[in-house]
Amino acid sequence: MQENTHLLAYMQVFIQVADSGSFSEAGRRLGISQPSVSRQVSALEASLGVRLLQRTTRRLSLTEAGEIYYRQSRQIQRDIIEAGNSIAAFKQTPSGLLKIGAPIGWTEIKIAPYLSEFMAIYPDIELDIQCTDEVQDIVEDRLDLVLRVGPLQDSSYVAQPFGKIELVLCASGQYFEQHIKPDTPSDVIKHNCIMFNHNNQWSFKNNKTEQLVHVQGRVNTHMVSIMISMTLQHMGIMLIPVQLIREQLASGELVEIFEDYTISYTQLNNMEVFVLYSNRRHLPAKVKAFVDFFRDKI
Repeated sequence: MQENTHLLAYMQVFIQVADSGSFSEAGRRLGISQPSVSRQVSALEASLGVRLLQRTTRRLSLTEAGEIYYRQSRQIQRDIIEAGNSIAAFKQTPSGLLKIGAPIGWTEIKIAPYLSEFMAIYPDIELDIQCTDEVQDIVEDRLDLVLRVGPLQDSSYVAQPFGKIELVLCASGQYFEQHIKPDTPSDVIKHNCIMFNHNNQWSFKNNKTEQLVHVQGRVNTHMVSIMISMTLQHMGIMLIPVQLIREQLASGELVEIFEDYTISYTQLNNMEVFVLYSNRRHLPAKVKAFVDFFRDKI
């Protein structure tokens, strides 16, 4: 029994080494020393009787046996987390620490304004919100759920759709005081377009035609908060989810153009907002509370 306990601990260390590509980084993530990481991986290899990692002075890589063991270890890790979630699901009252991963802009605009209301309804829930525009993984980042924006990709997790993303093309009113408003989609190439994640081909569809426009601009970013800020500073035109700028459109700070067109990034079809969590059958009450509350808000 004790030997199996050690193997599970060594397995966790091995997974962190494989994910980070570094003994020292794995130690930092786990809160243990680099020598301890090295000893535990060596003990795991000795127990299994195979070498899992190729070590050189410059890099680490998985052996063929290491690749197989890594895949199986990750599945065991997921099963252990789901086993814990199945116990938490028995609790009727949403409570405990809820760890959420979400994009920065969507958190600022669609989650943060409603957090006080959510926590007033669920006083036994504590929140840990990890904001990043990088792709987050529930197991690797030790999260209860992840808010994901974009095309729905294959995943071993449950994906709860919150709705399709409707993109709008807009700029500030002051920008159009200084620049001629485009009359046709092809006129957009004459403007400074604030691009999202190098998506520079935009599709303009109406009931008659579809036109592809290769836009250009001086700024590219993967953060929607930067796109909104620069557009409000009259720097150019952006294509962005309408869910994030409803207030600015209503106030007139931002002006929509080509309202009769459906506009999209050709590189990002079928964009959605959805929540990922690990298991539908044993959904913890705290996760269900968040999903139910924020579905309409988002």
